[in-house]
Amino acid sequence: MCLDFNGRSPYAQALPSSDSMNTFTRLFRPAIALVAFSTAPLSAADKIELKQRWVAGKHYFMTAQTSQQSTIEMGPQKIDQTVTTTMDMSMAVRPIADGKSKRLTLKFERVAMEMSMNGQKMGFDSAKPGEGTDPLGLAKSVGASAGKELNILLNDNDEIIEVENYDEFIKQVAPSPLPGMDPSKMFSKEALGQMMKQGALQALPGKPVAPGDSWPFTNELALPQLGKVGVRGTYTFKGMSQHGGLSCAEILIDAAISLDFASADADASAQGQAIAKLGMKVTDGSLKGTVWFDTQLGIGRESQIDQQMTMTMKNPTDPSATLSVPTKQHISTLLTKVEDIK
Repeated sequence: MCLDFNGRSPYAQALPSSDSMNTFTRLFRPAIALVAFSTAPLSAADKIELKQRWVAGKHYFMTAQTSQQSTIEMGPQKIDQTVTTTMDMSMAVRPIADGKSKRLTLKFERVAMEMSMNGQKMGFDSAKPGEGTDPLGLAKSVGASAGKELNILLNDNDEIIEVENYDEFIKQVAPSPLPGMDPSKMFSKEALGQMMKQGALQALPGKPVAPGDSWPFTNELALPQLGKVGVRGTYTFKGMSQHGGLSCAEILIDAAISLDFASADADASAQGQAIAKLGMKVTDGSLKGTVWFDTQLGIGRESQIDQQMTMTMKNPTDPSATLSVPTKQHISTLLTKVEDIK
């Protein structure tokens, strides 16, 4: 699943900063869906085989939270910003008559977002309608996904082959007042796949592994309005450990993150035009973390991941100068419970 579920900074335009800086604060949300990685079922043997699956007849409940901190300095002005996005999801998996395919019903149980910029707080929580400060009405657009369901068909390899009620779902989610938050892109087939991969490996080793063994993974997400987000790194099986009272496989993640703005369609959006104008680049992008996988259940119980990167661009107030903006994100996913479908 996706994680990060699109952790853009939606309230940036409501605050007193330039259009270019508002654009920057929204750039990183699509990358969030790329960084919540977990692992597959293992055994206690010296060498184990990794597999991953959705079990028909089970109902999974998961929460994902992303907290992003950044500091922007423009001459005497310093902007400290924190954006926290929380999404609670459930996934009910049922068999289909052919005996191979499965139908996964993904429900967005709760969506909440909170932003703090230099002491000014805004946000919404779908579980508390009417509360909070939400000047752009994001609760009526992004938050409108809460309570809605998507029926997703999976093949025998647990890959998405069709979203049955996609058009109906999109019609229920109101258009966003902010560019770059088109529901048809936020909930695209590719984005849905990333959400579901919060409980799955991005790559399998292809052979049995022992504690200390590593294997590579690569993931890339094309964003027509922004370019490409890439993650390239390794998983390392540390060994079996007790986590939350359960025996879990502990797997470490070490990866580099890149954002290729050069491939953005500069004519497609305000973001693309701003990227081309400001010459935005990302350096020092890294992702490190740990996931704990329940070997009996066959799904990740928890993941804790830290992401860092530095954005460089022309200073909007002084094009001859370069602006450097360090950004940190912490992404956590937690499987809260698994039940038999009633």
